[in-house]
Amino acid sequence: KSNNKTMKKILLAFFTVLAIFSTQRVLAQGCDSPTSEEGVTVFGYVQPELDVNFNEETEAAFKFRRMRVGVMGNIPYDFSYYVMLETSPFLNPNQTGPFLLDAFVSYTRFNYFKVSVGSFKYRFGRELSMPCHALYTIRRSKTVDELTGGIGGGNRDIGIMFLGGGKDDLINYYVSLTNGYGVLNVTDNNLFDGYNITGRITLQPIDGLSIGASARYSENPPASTDVTENDTKMRWGFDAQYSFKNFTIFGEYIDGEDEGSYTEGGGCDGNAVTKTGVQNADGFYVMAVYRYNKFEPVYKLETYNTSKGEAGSDVTTDANSLCHTIGLNFYPNDWTRLQMNYIYATEDPAEIKNDALMIQLQVKF
Repeated sequence: KSNNKTMKKILLAFFTVLAIFSTQRVLAQGCDSPTSEEGVTVFGYVQPELDVNFNEETEAAFKFRRMRVGVMGNIPYDFSYYVMLETSPFLNPNQTGPFLLDAFVSYTRFNYFKVSVGSFKYRFGRELSMPCHALYTIRRSKTVDELTGGIGGGNRDIGIMFLGGGKDDLINYYVSLTNGYGVLNVTDNNLFDGYNITGRITLQPIDGLSIGASARYSENPPASTDVTENDTKMRWGFDAQYSFKNFTIFGEYIDGEDEGSYTEGGGCDGNAVTKTGVQNADGFYVMAVYRYNKFEPVYKLETYNTSKGEAGSDVTTDANSLCHTIGLNFYPNDWTRLQMNYIYATEDPAEIKNDALMIQLQVKF
């Protein structure tokens, strides 16, 4: 009964937030949107790359970061669909064969209000919300991967999303209620036992400036048998971006608190590892990008800090990391991009040999 009361309160708050913002025009939900009134659009992208990792022993290997293909389209009248598959074995090594990323249906009768139901990427922060084929660096920031990951399948989850706003509107928003386990878990979903609520709002007060804030709360039955209370995760963050002519600078700060079982890793770069206790973590990144003809130099500075301990104990283990990414992007045409990144990382208290050189070729279709 207590779970039912809690769930009712959550749903009431959820739809209250929805009502506040439901008068805005809306953006497309997926990485792309249908270009025709009827018919099917096939789309996707391929990202082969070479990674050289300067560990204790230098390693080099070719891989596919992502190989995605999908279909999308409009259905007369007032509905649209979007489906995308991940076929790369490198995204989730424990998942054999291709797996579903996105599969949602949207009700689109009113331009100022849309609803999407199905599997989709939850919107938290600026870098996570960017399409994977539009990232300025090959990898997302460690803070973003660590604090927005924790579920398998490329940060996708199954649920319902309300969204509004457009490219030139003052306000954009996203509010979603999802199962909380990701698209790869099909057996444990029960909203009365666990759920994930995510919200994001952005403001564009002047031309070229965008300011955003995000929050996410999740509660699930413990992932570890050593924990008796439900696992809880709280995330909040803010971000900003300013563009002037060919120059863009943006940054983001994220803070997170986990109790019970918590995860390390996951997101778009592998499987999450479950641990027990309490973790407080935060970090930020700042990135500068300049586009000159077909060339685009990039510099990113990022930090990630953790404090871990047992529940009820004042003893913690702290760790900090600082990372510099120097990159160059080259665009031979509108569908092809070559990215080169050198990543220099330092850690405290224990230095780790984990610098890397990455070269990726991307083709969109």
